[in-house]
Amino acid sequence: MKRILVIGSANADFTIHADRLPRLGETLPGRDFTVNIGGKGLNQAIAVSRLGGQAAFLGAVGNDMNGAMLLRAMQDNGVSFEGICTEKDTTGMAMITVVRGDNCILLHHGANFCLTPDCLAEKKPLIEEAAAVIFQLEIPVETVLQGMKTANAVKVPVFLNPAPACTLPEDIYPLADYFIPNEHEAFALSGIEAETEEGCRENIRFFLKKGVKNVLITRGDKGCAYHVGDDVHFCPAVKTTPVDTTSAGDTFVGAVCVQLMQGASLPDAVSYACRASALTVERPGAAASIPYADEVK
Repeated sequence: MKRILVIGSANADFTIHADRLPRLGETLPGRDFTVNIGGKGLNQAIAVSRLGGQAAFLGAVGNDMNGAMLLRAMQDNGVSFEGICTEKDTTGMAMITVVRGDNCILLHHGANFCLTPDCLAEKKPLIEEAAAVIFQLEIPVETVLQGMKTANAVKVPVFLNPAPACTLPEDIYPLADYFIPNEHEAFALSGIEAETEEGCRENIRFFLKKGVKNVLITRGDKGCAYHVGDDVHFCPAVKTTPVDTTSAGDTFVGAVCVQLMQGASLPDAVSYACRASALTVERPGAAASIPYADEVK
């Protein structure tokens, strides 16, 4: 099997748990502080590797202590690093506060925004030789657009996780073979609430009209909405007790991609990805919480 190439962000995650979020100007005690590997791109690359795919990662890290930690993590998780180490900025960082299993995040892009279209042009063969390419939006949108155009030109399947949501150029949508927002990102992009089943149907129709080929909307503890042809389906989530939801969406994206590249149908791939995500939310941490294929089985 060819490698699945993830083009995106790599961050050091600084995580603290609290009973509630502080108000502006307020200081609260926290607990269980950790420094972990993260970033949507790196999380998805590790998910691909742990769930049975051959993963390569194209991103940027700083030439610093956090960058060295991320490079070691890639090696330990069987992810081939194909990106750049830069002196121009520090490694990206995320400040994560976890409250009763859910989280809020402040993000410093750092070196991730050094992954420019010019950098991507130098790595063009990596895209052309991949089984599939996965993108998110923690790197410059113009870099994502160029990478998607390159993949589309040679018919390499493109997976776009539009997170965090931002204004997208209209010509990006037709380049996405699989468009995978969560319900909040879907609303931010379409202006249509996606919390109900009917809202999901309207969102799927909206993105299909934009030119996207397949739409999958992740819905947290409600599972996933997706379509096969004109029919919209709803895959329920596996009931679980959430500890930390940080990487659930990244696990889902990696799992769906691996399953589809291994020949699974879309319904089977979605069902598998929902089970993998359920394992993720039962554990603390970002990449550290992503399960292995044997555990999902």
